[in-house]
Amino acid sequence: MTAALALLTRIPVRTDGSRAGAWAFGLVGAVLGLAAAAPLLLFAPLPGSVLALAVLAVASGALHLDGLADTADALAAPTADAAERARQDPRVGPAGVVAIVLVLGIDAAALAMLADPSPGLAAATLVAVAAASRAVATVAPFVAGSVRPGFGRWFAERTSPRDAVVAVVSAVAIAVAAGLSFGILAQTAGPVAGATFAPPAAAGVALLAGTAAAAILSRLRGGLDGDGCGAVIELSLAAGLLAASVVA
Repeated sequence: MTAALALLTRIPVRTDGSRAGAWAFGLVGAVLGLAAAAPLLLFAPLPGSVLALAVLAVASGALHLDGLADTADALAAPTADAAERARQDPRVGPAGVVAIVLVLGIDAAALAMLADPSPGLAAATLVAVAAASRAVATVAPFVAGSVRPGFGRWFAERTSPRDAVVAVVSAVAIAVAAGLSFGILAQTAGPVAGATFAPPAAAGVALLAGTAAAAILSRLRGGLDGDGCGAVIELSLAAGLLAASVVA
C-alpha cells in the first residue's frame, strides 16, 4: 500500500520505486476522500465543496490536474509532433486552463448540490467517487490497447489484471459501505430520497466513465500515457459527482 500512497499522494512514505501498488488504489482513494470530506461537514455547501477539492489537489500535489491539463493541450494541438511538445511543456496552455476550470467547476457545483440538503451525503459520495476514480486508473492500461513510453508504460508493466480487479472490487465495496452508512445515519436526521443509492451509483458511473475515457484518449493520442491516466482520474471523478447530484 505504501507504493500506492507514494504514487497517488504527497505523503512522505518510504518506497524503492519499483512497485506501483495498483491493488491498493481504491483504498488510497477512499483515504483521500475521507480527508477531503471534512470541510463538507464543517462549512456551508459551496465553501465546503471548494475546500474539499482543494484538499484533494494538495494531497495529490495536483498531479492528476496537471495530467488533465497536459492532455487537453495535446488534444488541441494541430499535429502529433505539436501535441507531444504541448504535453511536455511545463506551461499550461489555453486548452489546459479551460479543462481544469470546467472539471473543477463541475466538481464544486455537484458537491454543493449534494451538500445543500445533506453534508453527510456529499461526504459519503466523495469518499465513494474518490475511491472509484483512483481504482479506474488500474483498468486504463488494459482498455487502452496501446501504452506510450514513459510513466504510462512503467505503470502498465507493474499492474496486473488481478491488481485491477482487487482495486475495482474494493472501490465498489467502499461505495456500498458509504451508501449504507449514510442511509443508517440519515434515518435519525431526515432521509433524503434516493440518497442511499447515490454513493454506489456515483462510483459505478465513475468506473464506466473512466474506462470509456481511457479508451477514447488512447485512440485520440495513439496510446495512453501518464498524463492520460491523470486525466482519466479527474474525468471519472467529475462524472461520478455529477451522476450523484442527479440521483440524489
